[in-house]
Amino acid sequence: MKQLTLNIPENKFELFTEFIKNIEFIKNYNELNISVSEKEQTLVLDRVKKTKKTDLKQWNEILNSFKLK
Repeated sequence: MKQLTLNIPENKFELFTEFIKNIEFIKNYNELNISVSEKEQTLVLDRVKKTKKTDLKQWNEILNSFKLK
């Protein structure tokens, strides 16, 4: 499956979304019926709770680590 990212002007966005809704093979992510088990939810929530604030980095710090020196 291929994915495509588009930049739509604000004044054309509503028209564009109405057009896309009428194309059969395009599915909205919200319509995919993805289910996550209770076990998976618990696992993720536990990991989030265990994350210490000191383990987190600021986005700028992460971004700078990828820049060439």
